[in-house]
Amino acid sequence: MTEEQKSALRERILDRQVEVSMRIADLEEATKPIAPDKGLGRLTRLEAMQDKSVNEAALARLREEQTQLHNALANLLRPDFGTCLGCGGEIAFERLEVLPGSTLCAECAG
Repeated sequence: MTEEQKSALRERILDRQVEVSMRIADLEEATKPIAPDKGLGRLTRLEAMQDKSVNEAALARLREEQTQLHNALANLLRPDFGTCLGCGGEIAFERLEVLPGSTLCAECAG
């Protein structure tokens, strides 16, 4: 992987980290407990609880992505960054652009 590609990937990771952090903040607000004294009807309360459950799952996925982005940014400085842990070949730059935390090439991940 060239230094130019690493630089472009670093910028992409940093941009995505900002997006993920903002979305996490929104979801943390959306997953706060629903007060029992809040004036909701029975169906509305059930819908709110269901929405909360969906938002909690999305929040968990985003926190995992945040960890992967942090690790990818740290690993970007390593000389073996972009090397597949499965076969030892090079991970395609296009794959790393989409999934910067990838440690496997598309073939090994498949």
